[in-house]
Amino acid sequence: MTFQQAINQNPSLRTLYSQMEIQTPMARNLILHTPFSQSQQWIEQQWKQITECQNYLSNLSLQTSQRFFMHLSTIHDISGSLKLLQQDQILDDISLFEIKAFALNIKKLKKDFTSPLFPLPNLQETINILDPEKTETMQFYIYSAYSEELSQARKQWQKAKEEENEQKAHSLYIKTLEIENQIRQILSQKLYPHIPSLLKAIDIVAQIDLSFAKAKLSTQHNLNKVQITDNKQIKYKKIFHPIVKQLLEEKNQPYQSIDIEIGEENYLITGANMAGKTLILKTLALNQQLLQYGFFVACQEGEICLVEKVLTSIGDGQNENEGLSSFAYEVKTLHNIIQEIKTNATHLVLVDELARTTNPIEGKKLVEGFLKVCNKRGSFVVVTTHYSNIEAPSKRMRVKGFNHKDLQPPIKIEEISQHIDYSLVEDNSNQAPTEAINLCRLLGIDQEWIGGELEKKK
Repeated sequence: MTFQQAINQNPSLRTLYSQMEIQTPMARNLILHTPFSQSQQWIEQQWKQITECQNYLSNLSLQTSQRFFMHLSTIHDISGSLKLLQQDQILDDISLFEIKAFALNIKKLKKDFTSPLFPLPNLQETINILDPEKTETMQFYIYSAYSEELSQARKQWQKAKEEENEQKAHSLYIKTLEIENQIRQILSQKLYPHIPSLLKAIDIVAQIDLSFAKAKLSTQHNLNKVQITDNKQIKYKKIFHPIVKQLLEEKNQPYQSIDIEIGEENYLITGANMAGKTLILKTLALNQQLLQYGFFVACQEGEICLVEKVLTSIGDGQNENEGLSSFAYEVKTLHNIIQEIKTNATHLVLVDELARTTNPIEGKKLVEGFLKVCNKRGSFVVVTTHYSNIEAPSKRMRVKGFNHKDLQPPIKIEEISQHIDYSLVEDNSNQAPTEAINLCRLLGIDQEWIGGELEKKK
């Protein structure tokens, strides 16, 4: 799956992408076509480049930094002009100008930023071809310096115009056009051997721009490197969801990072309503994608195994266009996940409230059946549920949940998160928490509706 396909499926990843300060179309094209990588070497190379850019930025003043990125944004994609060259076509003045400006900008970029991780080629020979007067200005035309014959023809043409000899002036004008076209052909031929270095420069500029965008995103959200491991485990210390954390901090509300360790055993999470079970799954999915698309990760520390795919069933998947109910769409999605799991490749499987839209008896059986199919298949499987007495092999965890001992209703919905402990604890009681009525009470829900249920609970 490419990054572009991933952001179409994961809104959180799409939001992070929208926050990236990408300056050039080359970098945007590079990230959108980046595949979900299982290469530790490639990922660690991306991290080295991000770190290099972070170190560079840390030594710049704000004014110098702004000037650097402004200059980076002026570097345009010349791949279209190079494609014409590769097809042995004669370039026009616009394409020749684009190549000259690109080469001059690369020269300037090399002065601003040099690193062995980003080996920009020397394009001075390209500049010399397109700048016979050696002014290195951001303009191009067919200079008289290219040809004595052109120089003389232009002088004669100018003289004929001054003498108002229209016939001679027209004849000389046609002659200058012919000479200019010959020069364009010669220039195109001279530029042809420089195509590889120009293409390399495009590629390196894309890497530079993208790495700086990743570096700034990492600093903005406090993302970090993790340890990639061959062991079958996904282990995070203080993992967080960067978008949710950012939104809460903007409201001066706290965000609780959590620790989580997943092995080959199925991982079953229970917890009260609004206790953050769904967010845990979304956080795991987002961070695995960040890792394998070459970003730093939203956690303090981690030891992460690379996976082939991230497979999810999270949220209401009702699809009116296909005429499918929520349940039909869910079971169809889970069926596809099971087929992937049965290949015995290593996947990260995240399923939220499996069979939540059917009756509890059948829903419980579907959860148990899914966990049994997944057992010992080699994938990391995390399932959240409200069902109790699940009889299937799994490591059972619970979100600690509400601390509402001293709370008096009504409380505001936006204040609920301040009274929840989102940390995970092992819980082998096989009973799902029952906090729904308490939550209704705290929110000040109509007592005539929930009062009878409160009495039953007592």
